[in-house]
Amino acid sequence: MKEFQEFVANGDVRKGLRDIALARSLKEFSEKRIKYAQLMPLTEQSAFLTYETVYDALRELIDSLLALEGYKSYSHVASIAYLQKFPDISPAEIAKLDNAREKRNLAKYYAKPITLAEAKDIRALHSTLKPKLLLIFQRLLC
Repeated sequence: MKEFQEFVANGDVRKGLRDIALARSLKEFSEKRIKYAQLMPLTEQSAFLTYETVYDALRELIDSLLALEGYKSYSHVASIAYLQKFPDISPAEIAKLDNAREKRNLAKYYAKPITLAEAKDIRALHSTLKPKLLLIFQRLLC
């Protein structure tokens, strides 16, 4: 995976002013999205919607961190690469998130099915990453 600064250099990420209001809104949207995903019964039929919803909740939470530092990402890969700067998030967790991005894209744009097991996996990844991302959010907010 490329370094985050490469995405800034090529324009996939833009640097601007710190936007605390946007960061809080994105965090709130992430919370609403994950609550909705948890209400959905998890079945083979709902697996893709669950997967996509949970992935989007994670992406919004990461984008809230970017907003706290004045960044706006136009790339899912760049948002994931941004996490490399935080020792709280392991390289293995970043790899799992990037893998989730790839699966989501294959499902969304190429109709590759998402299995029930994959939907459960992304829920578990969210459960692992969310507390770490929220701690980072609190640190960056100060």
